[in-house]
Amino acid sequence: MKKKLLALVCALALTFSLAGCVISTPDTVGKIGDFEVTSGMYLLAQYGAYQQAAQLAGTDQDATNVKAFLKETITTDSDTGETAVVSDYVAQKTQKTLETLAAVDARFKELGGELTDAQITTADSYAQQMMDNYGDTYTANGIGLETLKAFERLQLEHTALLGLIYGPDGETPVADDELTSHLDDSMYEIGYVTIPLYNTSTYVFADDDQKAEMLSLAQTAADSVNLAEPETTSEQVSSLTAAAKAALPDIYAVLDGEFSADSVNVQTELLTESDVDTAFTQDGAADALRGLAYGEAAAVQLNGSSLILMVRLDPLNVASLDSLRDTILSDMKGDELEDALAAYGAELTHSLDSSAMNKLPASKIDNSSSSNS
Repeated sequence: MKKKLLALVCALALTFSLAGCVISTPDTVGKIGDFEVTSGMYLLAQYGAYQQAAQLAGTDQDATNVKAFLKETITTDSDTGETAVVSDYVAQKTQKTLETLAAVDARFKELGGELTDAQITTADSYAQQMMDNYGDTYTANGIGLETLKAFERLQLEHTALLGLIYGPDGETPVADDELTSHLDDSMYEIGYVTIPLYNTSTYVFADDDQKAEMLSLAQTAADSVNLAEPETTSEQVSSLTAAAKAALPDIYAVLDGEFSADSVNVQTELLTESDVDTAFTQDGAADALRGLAYGEAAAVQLNGSSLILMVRLDPLNVASLDSLRDTILSDMKGDELEDALAAYGAELTHSLDSSAMNKLPASKIDNSSSSNS
């Protein structure tokens, strides 16, 4: 989902370890609707909000100096130039996250949702992994295992809401023909081989002339697939595999590299529009993919370090509509669901205890080993 509810845990996929004292906290800071906001959940939301602010820090701002950074101003929208004081931004994002969590919990219960034992086990296991890997960070910021378990269960509830609302038996079901249309128009199943634009032994990168030569050789391989006009998905993948095996030794040789054709492995992946925009960063590469018919192959420079030799596949020949339903709904209705949850959560009765929240100030966040990025 493009705007995942739980974007804050993107900020919480921490890759650093922090040291510090355990924060002494009240048990709860009150409720939003019927959702009790424990101190741990409040701190988790607040920490995630701070990390989002840190991502917006300017090159002359130090997010590891929490007290100072909270007083500074960041640009929150590069297009409009909108700015905010960091402390205000963190407070607003914290509340919005808590409102969304409360909305997820409420809507899941309203629609009769119930996590299975297997789902609960999965959520708890992931929470334990996060604590095992980043326990010092969480502990330093007052976040315990039970909070992580509760949060991971809410993530599963959030995912389940797509089906409960938009699935075949959902509140406002999306018809199969709408799903198929979205799949055809806005999603791209490809079989592909990536080709590095550098010697994999010496790590010397290709110059512009060498890149052009490598791309030309890859396009010749794509042309051979198109000339063969493979009809079935299996034939299309096999044709691409054969073309890659034939072309890659010469492509690698441009940089004096060696390649074993026996190691060619065509991968398949279903991409969304946002995936394409993110991955296909070279000029014209994304449009080249969008212009392919099912079964048509092409070679493009994917980004600054690789080419891609690909064939577009019919996703419904790779998997059934039912098996793709959640993925399509996530892409098709994800933003709509996020907006609805945000609005729902904002309308819930807020019974938060300001005195309890004041005991959990953002200024106590331990971000000492983080770095601006």
